[in-house]
Amino acid sequence: MKLRSTTKMALQAALAILISEIISLSFHMERGYWTTLTAMAVTTQTWAENVKRSYERVIMTIFGGVVGTALYLILPPNETLIISMLLVFVFFTVYLIQIYHLLGIFSLTCFVVFLFAFIGNWTFQLLIARIFDTLLGVLIALFVSACILPVKTDVPNLFLRFYEKIKNTLIIVFKYTEEKNRQIAGSQRLILDFHSIKKNARAIYYELMLRGGNQKKFLTLLKQTASCTQCTIALIESYQWLSFYLSEQEKKRILTAINTTHHNLDALIKYLKNEGHEKISPPDSLREVVHRTILEHPEKFASLDSTALGFFNLMYFIIQLNEDLYQTYMALTSK
Repeated sequence: MKLRSTTKMALQAALAILISEIISLSFHMERGYWTTLTAMAVTTQTWAENVKRSYERVIMTIFGGVVGTALYLILPPNETLIISMLLVFVFFTVYLIQIYHLLGIFSLTCFVVFLFAFIGNWTFQLLIARIFDTLLGVLIALFVSACILPVKTDVPNLFLRFYEKIKNTLIIVFKYTEEKNRQIAGSQRLILDFHSIKKNARAIYYELMLRGGNQKKFLTLLKQTASCTQCTIALIESYQWLSFYLSEQEKKRILTAINTTHHNLDALIKYLKNEGHEKISPPDSLREVVHRTILEHPEKFASLDSTALGFFNLMYFIIQLNEDLYQTYMALTSK
């Protein structure tokens, strides 16, 4: 039976907590709960996200602890002032933890400093203990997530699903020209999907770095995918209003260029799937189409009217998209 990723995460968190408690009890750690809470907090659904959160947790615990300690030592020992600082830091912790995790952890650590200052006393020894316990909790969580039911990011599958969406969006746009709402929705979905990939990019990079993956190819793929996304969205939005000003011959040439784009997308998708595929086509043939059109209608190309230049604008986006696809394919297939 295949376990869900959430079930795996729950089992990993439970095991990480168990190991943390055993270590705390075995070595009589005074504040072992810091280790336990850290191990639980950094356990997420993928190993990549675990690595990212662990790195952020350690860095921001050190930074927040140092800043919080400095503030505590600088400010006068006034109970009202300490309570005020507690309220400020708890506000920013709750506000930032979901939208900007790094600053949220920083604020949380400062809150811990002033909480201990309020209920007792905060010292440099406590700061060192806090950093050590956090680091120990992070190492336990990383060990468990890497060795017990690991959920690693399938990078090729992540990108091939996105390129399939680009292909399907182009099919919808150029098959159902009159359905503008569908076109707009398609471009908006592409933006959201790419932002989702970009949001997880740092976590994936850390994962590849630790497990010996090809980080350079990943960054190249991410960069080229960003450019492909921009060109696709520009093409979709331009075609919505420029299509009405195209001649029948220009429409046929645009559709031929789109078919070439579909061919190149298929080649890239099949490569990412490790399937047999035809060779990807460089955009030279598309440039020849533009050159031939200029020779046939030089007056249109010389015009300053945006509607008259509609064909050339659309072909520019198509050529750039195919150039990006070609460069992506060549970067992935190079040794």
